[in-house]
Formats: sequence, C-alpha cells, structure tokens
Amino acid sequence: MIDATENFYDADINKKNERLSADDKRKRQRDVGDLRRILKEPEGRRFVWRLLGKAGIFHTSFALNSNQTAFSEGRRSIGLDLLIDLNEADVGAFAQLQSEYMSEVNKSKNEPKEDSNGGT
Repeated sequence: MIDATENFYDADINKKNERLSADDKRKRQRDVGDLRRILKEPEGRRFVWRLLGKAGIFHTSFALNSNQTAFSEGRRSIGLDLLIDLNEADVGAFAQLQSEYMSEVNKSKNEPKEDSNGGT
C-alpha cells in the first residue's frame, strides 16, 4: 500500500529499486551520486539540459515515416531515463535547469545586437 505522503513517482522508483540485487543497488546509488555531483556545477547543469533537449523530451517523436518515429522514440526514451535519474538525484534539479536556461534566453534577448558594421 502506498503511504499518503508518498507520491506515485517515488513509489514506482522504490518498487524498481526493491527488485535490484545488492550489487545493482550499489551501482544505482553510485550513478545517482555521480549525477548529484555533476548538478553542483553550472557547466554540468547546462550539459544535462542540453542532453535532455537533444533527446527530444520537449517535443513529440511522431514523424510520417514510422522508422523515424521509432528512432526518435528510442532517443526520447534515453532522455526520459535521464529525467528519472535527475529527479532521483535532486527533485528540484529540473526546475533549476529550466530556470537557468530561461535566464540565459532572457539575457541574450536583452543584450544589444551588433549591426553588420560592428556597432550597436
């Protein structure tokens, strides 16, 4: 039975982790710990955000060609696995990545543009 304070996402992760061998649990903890360390650095957060984007998690995988759809879904599946790892490492990390990305976008929009002669 799921505890009322536990959300479904956590329950799903806990069920998957219960089926792992002791060695696999250690490897999983190491992988999540590695990701936590990566997320401590702005460069690491930018890298993870870039991977999520390249994986295609922010748009549909559908294409008229079924082979292209299957290929895109495979890529997207890897991105979703990374998103699960990201949430397990730090539940607030995705929001932080998104916020930092939007800050960069807004910053670049507000910077004066140079004209073709090198002036502003």
